[in-house]
Amino acid sequence: MQITTWFIAREDEAEAIESIVTTEEHSPEDWTYIEFPLIEMELMALSAALQGKEDITSESTSEDPLIFRDEDGLIIARVKDSFIQALARVTDENVPGLANAWAERMDREHHEPEELREILSGLVTFARDAVARRSSVLSLATF
Repeated sequence: MQITTWFIAREDEAEAIESIVTTEEHSPEDWTYIEFPLIEMELMALSAALQGKEDITSESTSEDPLIFRDEDGLIIARVKDSFIQALARVTDENVPGLANAWAERMDREHHEPEELREILSGLVTFARDAVARRSSVLSLATF
């Protein structure tokens, strides 16, 4: 299972975040973070659901990688501000409906709607925190 971790962090902290995997010089607890069992395509499905689109492949949720280390199996990229802003605007009342729309755009054998509601609630809270701090979000995906 691929794990993605988002950090409230600046781009110049990408190498320090990389060290979580490569040298263990830093740990995730050095930043505010959230960890979830999703890959980019599943986040793209969420983005499509947020926009009311059916095509989940139209736009990535991350910018070009800041760090790509095939040998260590990691990618660090900035999460697009527009995606974080859209998540931050989701109201608590809209989470169940949005989670259902998200589930319809995904492979259901990997995630049940209830699990997606829990993940979505966490992502919304995290995005609100990032927006309140006026900070970027960096994504660490391991593969």
